[in-house]
Amino acid sequence: MSSTGRVRALRVARRGFLANAFFWGVGNGLIGSALIAYIVRTLAEGALDAVAIGLAVSWCIAAPRLVGCLRILTPSVIDWVGSRKRVCFFSYLVSPLLLALLPILLPVFSTLGKSHIDSALVAVGVIWAGYHLVEYFGTVALWSWMGDCLSNRTRARFLARRERWMLLGQLPAMLAGGLWTWMLHETCHTPREKLDVYLGPAVIGIIFLILAAVPLLKIPEFASGRVKLSLRHRFRQLIAPLVDRRFCRLILFGCWLQFAGGLVQGPQSLFQMNVLGITLLGALTLNSTTRLGQILAAGPVGRALDRFGSLSVMATALLLVACGSLFYAVAGAGTWFLIIPSALLWISWVGVNLGVQNLTLAWAPLARRSSYLALYMTATTLVFGLATMMGGWLYDQYRECVWSCPVLGIALDYYTLCFIGVSLLRFFAIILLLRLFWTGGSSVRSTS
Repeated sequence: MSSTGRVRALRVARRGFLANAFFWGVGNGLIGSALIAYIVRTLAEGALDAVAIGLAVSWCIAAPRLVGCLRILTPSVIDWVGSRKRVCFFSYLVSPLLLALLPILLPVFSTLGKSHIDSALVAVGVIWAGYHLVEYFGTVALWSWMGDCLSNRTRARFLARRERWMLLGQLPAMLAGGLWTWMLHETCHTPREKLDVYLGPAVIGIIFLILAAVPLLKIPEFASGRVKLSLRHRFRQLIAPLVDRRFCRLILFGCWLQFAGGLVQGPQSLFQMNVLGITLLGALTLNSTTRLGQILAAGPVGRALDRFGSLSVMATALLLVACGSLFYAVAGAGTWFLIIPSALLWISWVGVNLGVQNLTLAWAPLARRSSYLALYMTATTLVFGLATMMGGWLYDQYRECVWSCPVLGIALDYYTLCFIGVSLLRFFAIILLLRLFWTGGSSVRSTS
């Protein structure tokens, strides 16, 4: 390919990756984990005495991450199919078609009696997990494919730009879905009617997820420098990143972050619904506020990564995120507004996301980029899934318990201890980050 032709092809590729991010953002904004959590709670309504609701909500959050460990097979799938482009396109096309089973089966689930509600909740989690599993294969292929289109000089800024396009799709979609459910909520008197309200955003979201596959058709397949290997050699290549000490430290850091975040997923969702009484519109508005802030922050964060290095940006972002959970610890039914600062502080998470993405692409050798990405995503999402299930189980075991603190003269319930605990874990993540990667008292600029 001539120099001019390659420049033109790269321009087409970048536009395609941006369009893919936008359509996926719209779909995810309409049918995301918040909607699934409210669907689970509605299905369990009237059977809370017979259902471990903490474990049920946590299962639907964790199931996609638990099956996500299979994404480590992505390089073998690419070898079998013969093209990252085909793997990526068909994954993004087939995954929302699997998710379409949810709006089809929800009316059936709503007619089940109390004795069968557990089966319905498991089925929701299985469908949600199946959708994510197929999409995960496409995501690993996408990042490997996209990495070949980016130079070290432009990588961080393009990732920030793509993040903005994805969030620009999510923001209005989340608000639209929340408004839809809020406007029709007063007309709903039974769980079946409430589930019918959720079907509208779900169906439209699935359509946009399917549209996210279309821009990928126009992106050329760039040579990746990979060769087809036997299953034995492929297995060796899959575990090869484990001998890269620097990359293993990055995986350890990522797993710590996901463990901290996973423990609080179920309790935080139930705290918003059951204690603060926040509607789906309220939850999505808070999420949209965070997304809007991340849209505005993505560009400056990308430039900061280039100027100051990934470590400095990530440490600062983690400090702000860790403070956010403390606002949940002091919020209550009459002071729900105290969680608003938490949503604002969570804007800084874009610095962690972009920093980790940048380090992963920077440290992964070109010929083994798929293996590095697959191993990192597998390890971190598996830890997140297991931690989420643990958090749900702990919630069901101890949600009625109250611990007195004679020193401070106060009593702490499970929610408060959970939010304080996750803040402490995230504060420690800053120390872990700097201890693992800070060299000679300064950030290694090449890791930016």
